[in-house]
Amino acid sequence: MLDINIKDAMDTRKTTILELLEQAQQVNIRELALRFNVSEMTIRRDLDELERQGLAVRTHGGAVSTGKLRFLQMGLPNYQATQTKAAIGELAAGLVTPGQTVMVDTGTTALEVARHLPQNADITVATTSLCAAQDLYNSSIKILILGGFLRNDFPSVYGPLTEKLLNDIHVDVLFIGCDGADSETGFYSNDLHISSLEQAMIRIANRVVVVTESSKFGSRAFARYATVDQVHTVVTDSLLLPTDKAHLEERGVDVMTAVSKTNSM
Repeated sequence: MLDINIKDAMDTRKTTILELLEQAQQVNIRELALRFNVSEMTIRRDLDELERQGLAVRTHGGAVSTGKLRFLQMGLPNYQATQTKAAIGELAAGLVTPGQTVMVDTGTTALEVARHLPQNADITVATTSLCAAQDLYNSSIKILILGGFLRNDFPSVYGPLTEKLLNDIHVDVLFIGCDGADSETGFYSNDLHISSLEQAMIRIANRVVVVTESSKFGSRAFARYATVDQVHTVVTDSLLLPTDKAHLEERGVDVMTAVSKTNSM
């Protein structure tokens, strides 16, 4: 009987959350936890379940109505953060200090950096990723979304206008992913247009941090956007080959290894 009561309470809570989403278009985890007198973890599970059902879209610190950002969800219909990507993102985000300006590139690993950025630290994030902007929406972080053409394969912008806008800003740290990496020759993108955009990002950043899974090493993609000498830090996982790590460090690159929660147990 107790289990039935708990299930009824969960269903009632989710129904109320959906009603609040319909009214306000967004909800906040902390406010919901206080409203229902439950833990924030419980609310996160509720919102995750609603997202799986296609009834809400999770953001940094809450959720928004699916009608509001439905095309973003369509752009990454099957994306779920792996523990490895999440660990890389969390470790990389720890490099940001209060008051800094940050650029977050397109890509799912860079998205995990955005999701783990510190709150209430007077941080400004510039990004071409609409997914990153969505996740940071309604947080304490100031967001600058660059304009440009909308990509079909990923919810982000690119093109001459985007690169022109980059000429007028400067960032302390750039977090950037890759489609391929070679510890001797550099970092690569599958798209020539995106490679050009990433080169423009590198030019306006004090520190360039590549965030990527180790599986990307050993395979060059179509267009190189950075040599090893242009990168200051690589944040990857523990499966990076010792030879690749040595090559990077010999060129002055700081290699940081993230350990996923599964591997640390």
